[in-house]
Amino acid sequence: MNVALKASMALVGTAGVTGGGVFIHRLINRNTISKNINPSHLLKSNEADKWSHRVQLIKAASESDLSKDLLSEKNRKSDFSVDDLKKWCLESLESDFLGKEDKRFQNVVLYCGINMGDKITGTKVTSSTEVSDAKLGENFAKLKDKTKEQLVNELFSIKDKENTSSKWDGGAALKEWCIKALNMPFKESLTYNNTKDYCTIVKP
Repeated sequence: MNVALKASMALVGTAGVTGGGVFIHRLINRNTISKNINPSHLLKSNEADKWSHRVQLIKAASESDLSKDLLSEKNRKSDFSVDDLKKWCLESLESDFLGKEDKRFQNVVLYCGINMGDKITGTKVTSSTEVSDAKLGENFAKLKDKTKEQLVNELFSIKDKENTSSKWDGGAALKEWCIKALNMPFKESLTYNNTKDYCTIVKP
């Protein structure tokens, strides 16, 4: 089974793909977005919580961060829904691949696929995590002796911030980075390793 077919099945399920022969035929014979995404990195149709989270990310995104077609879908209805997003994902997977810098491709990876947080177990840093949280402070302290090769640039740049009871700048900076990193598309990388190491406040 080729990548395009697997990608489609991941989103709509086997029954939907079986009834969509024309759709699959077109996918197989064109260089589509789905052919340039690992199908195992796409959300499954039954992962309701993750789909709902993606919808919230889209609602919070600035217009400049969304492709024209996704922005149009978002603005077309007063309440952009999970079903709307799934429909957009399916249509986008069938669309032509224009390169990895294409905003539509990037939006598919971000909103139709798994992110860093999905691959990390335990209690993760969230917007409700206090900057004075003891475990967050422990994680920040671990940055101190790390080299530039061991940390992504943004983490390396904050590791010497003050993090005391009078000024939790270190905890605040790490929290901000973690929230952003946890919502990045999943990719085996230094960013993923750093997110796993410093953005979990309760290990499983």
